[in-house]
Amino acid sequence: MSTAPSLSATGPPVDLDAPVHTVARPATVLAETTPLPEAWTRLHEDPVRCGVVVRDGLPIAVVTAGGLAESWPAGGPLVQHRRTVHELLDRPCGVEVLDENDTVRHAGHRLLATALPALPVRSPRGGPLRLVTTTAVLSTVLGGELPA
Repeated sequence: MSTAPSLSATGPPVDLDAPVHTVARPATVLAETTPLPEAWTRLHEDPVRCGVVVRDGLPIAVVTAGGLAESWPAGGPLVQHRRTVHELLDRPCGVEVLDENDTVRHAGHRLLATALPALPVRSPRGGPLRLVTTTAVLSTVLGGELPA
């Protein structure tokens, strides 16, 4: 018999059927035409170093500071200032967007299926984009507090 604590013993009961907006946070939104140095700075100001790239207001990708670093172009500052976020995207054709009333459970399944670190969350009332991260979902499952 295992002596490891169960998930229910680590915190309050978890409601995986709660709306995802309860674990979503404001998104750092980057236009696809954002120059790389600006995107780098803005992602480093984000608490989870993650953002949503948009085209005409529609999410087309999720990017992280680490992902930008892996794809950062050579050529010095003049070349880097001419390059945009769009040029570094693997698949700039769209990203799944969750509805704020989707459940935390659904968000977790979609994060696993897409293998992305985060997904944008749309407000049906036209509010600003929010972001749900794998960290937020895992924290909810474990009954811990969400990171800022």
